[in-house]
Amino acid sequence: MRPADWQPLGPVWARAGATVESGSLWARSGGQWLTDPAVGVPVGVVRSLVELVEFLDLHGAGLADISSASGVGVVAERAACLGLPPAGAVTAGGAGRLLRCRDGWVAVSITRESDIDVIPAWLDVPPTGPDPWPVVERALATRAVAEVRDRAALLGLACGALGERSDDRSPVLGDRRGEAGPRPVAGLVVVNLASLWAGPLAADVLARSGARVITVESTTRPDGARATPEFFEALHGRCESVALPLGTEEGRRRLARLLERADVVIEGSRPRALEQMGIDAVELVERGPRLWVSITAHGRAGDSGMRVGFGDDAAVAGGLVGWVDGEPRFLADAIADPLAGLTAAASVVQLAASGGRWMVDVALARVAAAASAGFAPPEGEAAPPSRRRDPGAPLPLGRDTEAVLADLGIP
Repeated sequence: MRPADWQPLGPVWARAGATVESGSLWARSGGQWLTDPAVGVPVGVVRSLVELVEFLDLHGAGLADISSASGVGVVAERAACLGLPPAGAVTAGGAGRLLRCRDGWVAVSITRESDIDVIPAWLDVPPTGPDPWPVVERALATRAVAEVRDRAALLGLACGALGERSDDRSPVLGDRRGEAGPRPVAGLVVVNLASLWAGPLAADVLARSGARVITVESTTRPDGARATPEFFEALHGRCESVALPLGTEEGRRRLARLLERADVVIEGSRPRALEQMGIDAVELVERGPRLWVSITAHGRAGDSGMRVGFGDDAAVAGGLVGWVDGEPRFLADAIADPLAGLTAAASVVQLAASGGRWMVDVALARVAAAASAGFAPPEGEAAPPSRRRDPGAPLPLGRDTEAVLADLGIP
């Protein structure tokens, strides 16, 4: 079995030369409200969103009908559900910060108690207590960006160096692993293993386009987004829920059979985590699902595949920031997540229609880099984030487990 041979996937949804009313759309979307008012309009972001929404809506997604600003409002839906404040040097969600190092800037996300526990090993400092940020800020000021980023990666901390991925070839990489006839999205069986935002958004878009989407969670570690039911249900209201005890041999066996019967698999795990569950994605895609879509912070291959990252710090790694008085600012809320989710969904539409069996690598940082083309002055009054017009339906954990497995012939 040959190793993956990643090549840039040329997007068919780009509309070179088309006019986009970036200022008006950004103001109405909630994105401007969520961003420092001195930053302006991220023209590349708005153009990317408009192109993706128009392409996906041509295939039945209906995003312009459910989100504000002709679908661009997808960037602000989480903030609307969670009641988040505007971002600046601190993320809208509050877990990440832009910090100055000796020779540049990094974005760091501290989301778990375990992240605080590894700070002493990361920065050679004493234990920080419940508020680590003053210690982290002082320590980073004397250190080099590369050292900070690389040590964070080894310890499983989410840390992106500003602009580190800005020279990547393409937001999406693909590797054709075999032959399969072209298919429309309608009728495809999509198994979603991803959590939080980007992967579930991609799955939701495919469900809106007629795919059958099955969300798989662990019975002991379900999707953390369930802590915010309104946001979770907005993304999963069209899915079926399968919950498996993935820490057991029986649970992993049933998962493997489910993946074999899928047409599309969406996941956001580091390759090592999949291997620990006995999942060989490359081997599976050559005989089972025709599309295996990995949505990660920095990419699936090589050392990047071991890194942790979230939508805000990955966007910074792609150079997607605003600037105020010579200092970077976060854009909106975890901006790389909705961009990557729509990009992944569009890639599935494109590759299913063209045929073949594919490994697909969607990296949040690369997607952000591709959308980092310049700023324009703001236009109009910034509207606050708004919820999608169809709020989604409740999805109790494991509600459809036995029915789905029986329907697919999995004992």
